[in-house]
Amino acid sequence: MTEMEGLKGFYDRYPDEWASWRALIDTVEETAREFGFNEINAPAVERADLYRVKSGEEMMEQMFNFEDKGGREVSLVPEQTPTRARMVQSRKDLSTPIKWFDTSKRWRYEEVQRGRDREFFQTDFDIIGAESVYADAEVVACAAEIYRKLGVDDRVDFLVNDRRLLESVLESLGVDNTDEVMRQVIDDREKMNREEFVRELADSGLDHGTAEEVAEITDISGPILETLEELEDLAPDGAADSVERMHDLAEALESMGSADMVQLDMSIVRGFAYYTGLVFEAFDAEGELRALFGGGRYDTLIGMFGSDQKAAVGFGFGYSTTMELLREEEMLPLAEPGPDAYVLPVNDEVRTEALDLVRELRSKGLSVETDLKDRNVGNQISYADSSGARHTLILGPEELEDGTVSVKDMVSGEERQVDRTDVLDVLSTD
Repeated sequence: MTEMEGLKGFYDRYPDEWASWRALIDTVEETAREFGFNEINAPAVERADLYRVKSGEEMMEQMFNFEDKGGREVSLVPEQTPTRARMVQSRKDLSTPIKWFDTSKRWRYEEVQRGRDREFFQTDFDIIGAESVYADAEVVACAAEIYRKLGVDDRVDFLVNDRRLLESVLESLGVDNTDEVMRQVIDDREKMNREEFVRELADSGLDHGTAEEVAEITDISGPILETLEELEDLAPDGAADSVERMHDLAEALESMGSADMVQLDMSIVRGFAYYTGLVFEAFDAEGELRALFGGGRYDTLIGMFGSDQKAAVGFGFGYSTTMELLREEEMLPLAEPGPDAYVLPVNDEVRTEALDLVRELRSKGLSVETDLKDRNVGNQISYADSSGARHTLILGPEELEDGTVSVKDMVSGEERQVDRTDVLDVLSTD
């Protein structure tokens, strides 16, 4: 590798590729606004201590840390939830519920693989200051709606769980170190076969019989209401509130039209230490890409950054994995077309008039290019064609004298003379 090559896990995206990314981002942000989320902007660098509060050991190991010129240990933002907690604590005048979204880059030094990069785009959605199950349903329904708009909702499943429900079940089985077992073993359940999973549970301190019971519990998955019936004899009395809330979530999702994409899966826990209740992940239903992204409820995190305690729930939409999914389905958003028009001055004598036409058309909201390299007519036609311009407007001495413009349709090849005053109407109707 030469010193001029890009770093592994960091990518250049040229216009043709970026157009598809931009279209996907636009779909996500459009959905955010439809659901009433307001856009914010946050720093790309934070104090490293911000993530030591409760991001988890794995996240700390993946951070891009460095010492700034003031001697402070800082980090490129690996995830934005702690940032939002800090922002909320900084503004006591914010009315709730706070509904925020933001699209920006994140950085994590992890193993580069398909759909997983070291620099990646993410749109974070959060509802802050709302404890109700309807806030939970809102974020899941919002995430599901994105995939409906993309036309791949039949390829995506949302697997939900409640950490408190799972914790209660584990405690009823005699598991003392529930947090360790959930985040360090159960969170990796999909990466292991059953034998390996039971062995990992045993290594975490469980006896073999208990490990087998935990494996059985975490195998339970299906439509929420049906799965709750299956759990009825397994869930202890202490889990009654969590069971009822999950039941209410199912009913809310049904009303929101998203229940068909959601299942209860007892193995979903999410690795971040700050999740307190609902957790969910979007999965590739065919198993090729596994987890697309995830989210959950974090009711205690904001209070760790100041005196103002607020419940919160949210998710981070993953672009790299979703782009891979869309590519597989041949459903990548189409690249934006080229400019509406290319204005072609035949020679320098008409350059001023050509630039006047460019300015006029741009002022009406059209995308317009013109010659910047003093090329001849043939080369300009070739460039206009390669740029994807819908029309080429040819302006020469004859057109200037007659008050006309020669309009060439770059798709059909048809060329016609149009009055100078009618050019805008022609471009708007073709």
